[in-house]
Amino acid sequence: MPPSTQTGFPSKGCHNCRRRRLRCDKSYPACHKCSNSGEECLGYGAVLRWANAPAIRGKLAGYAPFTAPAPGTLSGPVQPTKEKIELPEEHEGTRGWEQTPLTPSAFLTDPLLNHLNRASRHYVHHFNTSVCRDLVSIDQNSRNPFRIMIPLISRFPYLEALVIATSAMHLATMHRYQGRSAHTELVDALAAKDKAIRSLRAAISHSTPASQAMVLVAIVFFINLDLIDSGKGGWKAHITAAGSLIASLQHNDLDASLVPLADAIAADCLTYRILGSTVNGGEAMPDADISVLTRMQAHSYHCCPPAILQIILSASQLGPEDSEQAMALLCRARALDVRDWVNSIRGLSAQDDLQVRVGIASAHRATACLYACLVVPAVGGHVPAEMQPDGLVLEILEHLATVPVDHALLKGTVWPTFMAGAQTDDVVWRGWCLDRLRAVWTKNPWICPWGYIRTATEMLEKIWDGRAALDGRNWLQQLKGSKDNCLIV
Repeated sequence: MPPSTQTGFPSKGCHNCRRRRLRCDKSYPACHKCSNSGEECLGYGAVLRWANAPAIRGKLAGYAPFTAPAPGTLSGPVQPTKEKIELPEEHEGTRGWEQTPLTPSAFLTDPLLNHLNRASRHYVHHFNTSVCRDLVSIDQNSRNPFRIMIPLISRFPYLEALVIATSAMHLATMHRYQGRSAHTELVDALAAKDKAIRSLRAAISHSTPASQAMVLVAIVFFINLDLIDSGKGGWKAHITAAGSLIASLQHNDLDASLVPLADAIAADCLTYRILGSTVNGGEAMPDADISVLTRMQAHSYHCCPPAILQIILSASQLGPEDSEQAMALLCRARALDVRDWVNSIRGLSAQDDLQVRVGIASAHRATACLYACLVVPAVGGHVPAEMQPDGLVLEILEHLATVPVDHALLKGTVWPTFMAGAQTDDVVWRGWCLDRLRAVWTKNPWICPWGYIRTATEMLEKIWDGRAALDGRNWLQQLKGSKDNCLIV
């Protein structure tokens, strides 16, 4: 069902609209007025703050919700109150904030963040409220594994720099796509990225088994940073480095509170590696890797069954003559009961939408079949019409059409939409695919301003323009031979 009709529909407007005395549309988890203006919605929940926090000087009062860190990551109790939170007074060195309105919750006085300046606190706040939301399917607040990073930034300088760089780049891309100035955020992102690289080099030279998990987190966030920018950078080198760390990572070396973050990072890296292999080739994946994908399937924003990801990776290793192996992969994909898989997922949010998950997972299953057919074109002579590429495109589009364009899970449809759009010759369906990608990128209430989505739209248009020069090859074979090694996930 569309998000606005989910259970838990707010009875009052969001804190922003109530404070500004505007009529709120009460969309969940963020109202459309805030999303369309580029302002971070402060939500509908109770106002929370640290009970033992020191007083904050200033005269401008406002309300702000706060999500408590994961249990065991902070010393001292956290108690909610309904007190107002005051903003600090303006000071020098805050140029450019007129393009990025500050919000009261950016200045909650967490003792772990006392060493950060005003701008850095704002970026950490944006990471907590927006970037972490983008990284999972449905944001479950304290159960979002990526928020575990925030209490760690005072212990690991490279994580602090990466949180700031990722958040600043996220704001920069959002502002660019809204036609607003993004100079300040882009400069801050690049400066923090350089700091993260230098700090990580020093950390790697003195790494221990216990610190390898944090190094893995950092490397994968370099991939995320590249995806937010454009998806055209050095993601391949980062995936290779992260893959070697995953193989050696042992959970018994980790504090129990860090395991969810390590699993989430490993699952993201493996998914990036698999979908990246569709154009760049890949390697066999051990059973242990599949298990981490299974553990984190409730959080993965791709909403793709781990069994389908394994089929995609296996197909990426086939050659044009491997018809028998391709047929076996098609049979494996068709044998998967998507509805049973969705119903078996543990740890889903009460606000989740199982029917939409079924549609997205079914689209991924059909896309895996399409990919196998494009890798091994000869297999088309041994399958019925509905399993031919054109039939599979129609199946993918039918499943994608069941996902409302304003749904929070729409961000999990980018890869199937790209594959179907690249394959179809129908002008109407091409336009439909472009509109869906743009909805994820700029129009959806849960705006996901990641630059790789814009790159996907540019690649689609380039593929369509190059149709006449295929010389008997399909578009995927042509793309594999090009220098456009972009990561489309």
